[in-house]
Amino acid sequence: MRRTVSICLFASCLLSAAESLAAGGALRLVSEEESDHSPAITRVQVWRERPGGKPVPIRKTVPAGVGAVLDRSIELLLPDGPYAFQMIRGPEYRIITGTFTLEPTSQDSHTVQLPRMIDMLEKRWMSGDCFVVASANSLPLRMAAEDLHVATTAGHQDAKPIPYRKRDDPIGNDPIWIQTDAQHYGGLVIYGDQPSESTQRLPGEPLPIGRLVAAKNASNQTKAAIENPFAWALPVWLASQKVDGIFLFGDWLRLDRKVMRVKDGRPPIGGGLGGGQAVGRWAEEIYRNVLDAGLKLPPLAGGGSDSANTPVGYNRLYVTDQSASLYADEPGELTAVSSVQDWWAAAWNGQSVATNGPMLRPRLGGRIPGHTFTARSGEALQLRPELSLSVRDPVEYLEVIHNNQVHYSARLDEFAKAGGVIPALTAKESGWVIIRVVTLHEDHYRAAVSAPWYIEFDGQPRVGKSSVEFFQRWLSDYEEHLKQNSGQEISKHVPYVRAARQFWKKKAALAKP
Repeated sequence: MRRTVSICLFASCLLSAAESLAAGGALRLVSEEESDHSPAITRVQVWRERPGGKPVPIRKTVPAGVGAVLDRSIELLLPDGPYAFQMIRGPEYRIITGTFTLEPTSQDSHTVQLPRMIDMLEKRWMSGDCFVVASANSLPLRMAAEDLHVATTAGHQDAKPIPYRKRDDPIGNDPIWIQTDAQHYGGLVIYGDQPSESTQRLPGEPLPIGRLVAAKNASNQTKAAIENPFAWALPVWLASQKVDGIFLFGDWLRLDRKVMRVKDGRPPIGGGLGGGQAVGRWAEEIYRNVLDAGLKLPPLAGGGSDSANTPVGYNRLYVTDQSASLYADEPGELTAVSSVQDWWAAAWNGQSVATNGPMLRPRLGGRIPGHTFTARSGEALQLRPELSLSVRDPVEYLEVIHNNQVHYSARLDEFAKAGGVIPALTAKESGWVIIRVVTLHEDHYRAAVSAPWYIEFDGQPRVGKSSVEFFQRWLSDYEEHLKQNSGQEISKHVPYVRAARQFWKKKAALAKP
């Protein structure tokens, strides 16, 4: 699914002896859209000799976490020798790889065309990074390089000037919507929070849960998400019933390094983690138990609180509106939603897919994710899953998960042989459904996971016994974990832990196998 470009450079004239001693040459790389040859902004990486070799720093441009921004064109002034490069413009484009060799006084220019695999915006799905670390490196330019349209940062930081670009020179890639109203508190992200207001009511340095409660009590416009799903305090945060979403893809899935263990949180019960994909799979297991415990929380995706060295939008959330067409050949409106406020409203409603690779557009029973199907006892719902998929990486499998059980699983070739038809599922009780596509990428969990569809019989959500017990065990382990602290510190947690015990006890009384 990649295109390879080879570039050969040679000195084009006779050189004097002095000139021949000069080290290195120059290559001007130009990027453009394959479809209309318009200038394109992308991310580029350069290595000595081969991909994955020694990375080459690229000067006089904007760092992009991994590699640098190629702002329509870039001049590489490098020592003699062979090089490899890679251009990546987010997950909707194919990856371009190439090689070149610089000789003394090499002077050349090469244009690389970027082929788009799918235009999700045209299909009425708009991408966003739900939590970005503020940086002095131009966020709009980095977003354009990743074909990303929405980003929310933890505060604001003035950007440095962009090399070779005038301040009023439009970046393009419209729309680019940025919000700076997020606050990070020890694994929680609060959106629209005013710290001076929400924390004045609390003596001393409040716990994250204290900040959460104060912020939500201060304004009903405030939203909150669990940014660290592994946090020891997770069952307490869930029990507060004041969180609005949970990160399914975050800073444990990154390009700059492998994350092989849970940081600042609880590893899986009864064992450690193994393999590059394990942490991502653990996050998804946690999320499925959240849903099966009867909690309606949409998934979020983003760089996370430790994302300074990760390209913006590597983990991203695609949201859509109710008019999105699964297989539409004709372009939709200019945008899937009309404002950043609409984008976030769709995200909180769960009209979304979280991904760091596959481009998934799913429906269940003709409805986009976030929809609630209703019925009465004695009835049966027949719901057929449908999906459209574009991928760069080899796919391991695609699955439909119903009430934490696999309803359908197939390799991509099996799915294709079946004509892209997935058997309908029959629902006779309350529950939920998600669709996921998992790739064979080895460094970490690379997948696309839909937000859930909900099924409610007689107006009651499903509460699964094993999932409630999952969080009761977690809460018990958290209490043991707290014993490492001083008595004064423990006393701060006591009211919240007691409230969480009662919450999960009530859930257990409602739970069914």
